[in-house]
Amino acid sequence: MRLARGAWVGAALLLVVCAPSMSWGQADSVRLVWTAPGDDGNVGTATTYDLRMSLSPITLANWSSATPLAGLPNPSVAGTSQSYEVRGLTRGTTYYFAIRTADDASNWSGLSNVLRWDWIIDTAPPAAPSNLQANRQGPDVQLSWNANSEPDLAGYSVYRSTSPSTGYTRLSGSLLSSPQFNDNNPPSGANVVYYEVTATDFSGNESARSAAVSVQFSAGGGATALDAPYPNPSSGSVTFPVNVTGGTSGGQIEIVDAIGHRVRSIDLGVLSAGLQLIVWDGKNDAGRTLAPGVYRARLSGQGSEKWVRLVRVP
Repeated sequence: MRLARGAWVGAALLLVVCAPSMSWGQADSVRLVWTAPGDDGNVGTATTYDLRMSLSPITLANWSSATPLAGLPNPSVAGTSQSYEVRGLTRGTTYYFAIRTADDASNWSGLSNVLRWDWIIDTAPPAAPSNLQANRQGPDVQLSWNANSEPDLAGYSVYRSTSPSTGYTRLSGSLLSSPQFNDNNPPSGANVVYYEVTATDFSGNESARSAAVSVQFSAGGGATALDAPYPNPSSGSVTFPVNVTGGTSGGQIEIVDAIGHRVRSIDLGVLSAGLQLIVWDGKNDAGRTLAPGVYRARLSGQGSEKWVRLVRVP
């Protein structure tokens, strides 16, 4: 697969291509996949598609000479993944595809990226998902991770085990379209549960697994509560009380600014049971003093999603 990206104008779409597969079509077929635009930019539902094929690169100047493809699906709500199978192609012949869309006032978008299909099958898997986070939500576990950037990404799979390195089984039946998952049935009686995530593209290539994260379920666990800091508001250092119930614990205190950007991570190391006082000096990870404003902090790596609010003043 070779993908040439063009400039997006109006409600133009992104096209990717799946390798031929007898499981969904003929050996002389390819499936084109795109994300539905909106009726007004990325909002609403468009009215119609015009998908065309040519033996030479497609431009707006030669659009009328490209072959229109029949039987296209109706546009879905903006953000929906849609596809179309092109059959009867000649193996070894290079084809070009592009798509445009129109709204109910017959306003046509610009040209999508122009896709070149030369029968070179994609065997490269996506990158492994990154920044996997697991947090307890009552009896459930809420997982989230950074979205992959590959244009031919089909979705994600979540794996779970009670061992950090073996015994992982897949939880999600079909591929997940968004980088989040709620495990509402963790294994009963487990002290610690581990999770990993993979990404899969439209050609069925699955990535390596993400770094594993764990969630503590046993009563003898570690740090379980991050209390409100003091002084608050503050112009200087802030103290976070961390309650550790039984055993020892680690984790991090993560501090984010008003728009959700993480500005500081404080590694807690190993904490003994009882009330521990963690001091933040008011600086970011680069050692610069942060500007006045509203910030939030949480204890990560402990299966807890409790956020505390703090205010920095001049």
